[in-house]
Amino acid sequence: MDKVLKFKVGIEGLEDKIWRVIEITDRMTVADLAYTILASFNSLAYHLYNITYDGNRYNCHVNLNKKLGYEDLNAVTSRLNSLNLKENDQMEMEYDYGSTTTFIITYLGLEELEKYDDAKNYPYILAGEGLGMLDDISCYDLKDIVQETDELGYSNSYFTPGYRTNKKYDYRKYNIKTDNKNLKGLILLIKNGYEVK
Repeated sequence: MDKVLKFKVGIEGLEDKIWRVIEITDRMTVADLAYTILASFNSLAYHLYNITYDGNRYNCHVNLNKKLGYEDLNAVTSRLNSLNLKENDQMEMEYDYGSTTTFIITYLGLEELEKYDDAKNYPYILAGEGLGMLDDISCYDLKDIVQETDELGYSNSYFTPGYRTNKKYDYRKYNIKTDNKNLKGLILLIKNGYEVK
């Protein structure tokens, strides 16, 4: 029987401001968890990523990293149910090795999936706050932007050029309904971007 795994994910240093509680089935892969995080946290998903857990590092560019001297496991073929997760275990996800955003992932537990919930259609965002990340900006720089927004009471920062918009970034403007509505389509786009040659 399938199980639903629950994770709390926050941007390092901003775990109380920008976070999600994600539900995902245990038959999905470590890569699926990464794509869900990238989709829900507003990433453009054009940089490398890895997830570290229990001394192992997972990514979907194993051959590339082998050339760089890393002995990584394949996130695309590693199912979540093979990790033997225990409640409150932590994982770490690094995205963009140049301007790194680090996500702290805490496993909250599981429940049996007796009947597939069409209303949720996993992965599903159960709760969350904060709009998400900005590509090409480290989590430390994002922390400064969030702090400035809190001090001023309004945002003074704009999306980076890769977003093809001149829209202000205000971390406080997160809409969970919109996130869940767009989530599956974004995950598919991200998955294709990383996995289809």
